[in-house]
Amino acid sequence: MRFPAICAVLAGMLLASTAGAESVIELNPGLGPADGAKPVDVTRYEPRRDGKYKIGFSNVFTGNSWVVQLLEEAKWRAAGLPEIESYIVTDANFDPAKQVADVEDMLAQGVDAIIINPTSPVAVVPVLEKAYDAGVVVVIVAADAQTEKATVRILADQVKFGRDGGEFLAKAMGGKGKVIALRGIAGISVDTDRWAGAAEALKAHPEIEVVGEVYAQWAYDQGRKACESLALAHPQIDGVWSSGGAMTQACIEVFNELGRPLVPMTGEANNGFFGAWKENQAAGFDSIAPQNPTWMVAEGVAAAVGVLNGQEIYTQYKVIAEPYTAKDLDTLYRSDLNDSYWVGSILPDEKLKELYGN
Repeated sequence: MRFPAICAVLAGMLLASTAGAESVIELNPGLGPADGAKPVDVTRYEPRRDGKYKIGFSNVFTGNSWVVQLLEEAKWRAAGLPEIESYIVTDANFDPAKQVADVEDMLAQGVDAIIINPTSPVAVVPVLEKAYDAGVVVVIVAADAQTEKATVRILADQVKFGRDGGEFLAKAMGGKGKVIALRGIAGISVDTDRWAGAAEALKAHPEIEVVGEVYAQWAYDQGRKACESLALAHPQIDGVWSSGGAMTQACIEVFNELGRPLVPMTGEANNGFFGAWKENQAAGFDSIAPQNPTWMVAEGVAAAVGVLNGQEIYTQYKVIAEPYTAKDLDTLYRSDLNDSYWVGSILPDEKLKELYGN
């Protein structure tokens, strides 16, 4: 299943209810209930008499184009849900203490649901459990937190993301050589899990050595600095494992600028990266692009409303997505949009062109 096809039907849009004024929430078909997931016990949550809800989203940071698109999609999704009377967004800027304070402030404002992309799997747990025990819908999205007291989880398989990249790299390198790693943000479960998957795949090949790794926040500018530093420090590099974001595009450019032969690198489903991949195919460059859809938070907003409406929503969803490969490039790359566009957006095309049009 490919997300451009899904988006063609505006997956996840609202359908009119035949039973009353409330909406029936249709989640993106790119989501499926995770193994062992059960329907949420909606009797824990008391809907407002007027059917209007106050929803809060606690974001981890706004430091790269993936998050910017995520915010736009969540705002667009919230605007399409008539039950939402107030939609509050905060930015923790990597700081767990600030994120805890942000959630406390949301509770003080009387939110009916909190959607959170956690800064830390541990630090936010007490405030999330406080919210859950108070009857607030708690939806954990994108990165995980170590608590059972969550209403809904919407997560991609980040270990698979890293493993898919590691297996591609090992095969492309013939099972031997030196690898550098571009990591995301230290301590965030997404990066930790991705690297665990990659390390597992690479460990199966004793002749592959990881000679250096740097955290570069999934960002283009930080990726450039990290890749240049590693390239200058290591005269032999046979492969680049990347935790994704815009870092791989930056690393391709660094290798070209330094006159280094392009080696296999792993990436993510970003338009700038796809463009760089296409431009360098003639030089023999190849890659793989695991997916981590920007629409997960938008679906978290919709799932929260579904729970408050008393609809059947499951306790945990997984993203159903296989990595993109070279055969997908011509279909996915959009020359009419700039590098910041992430493939598979649920935003209408006119909004995408407004945000990313060249």
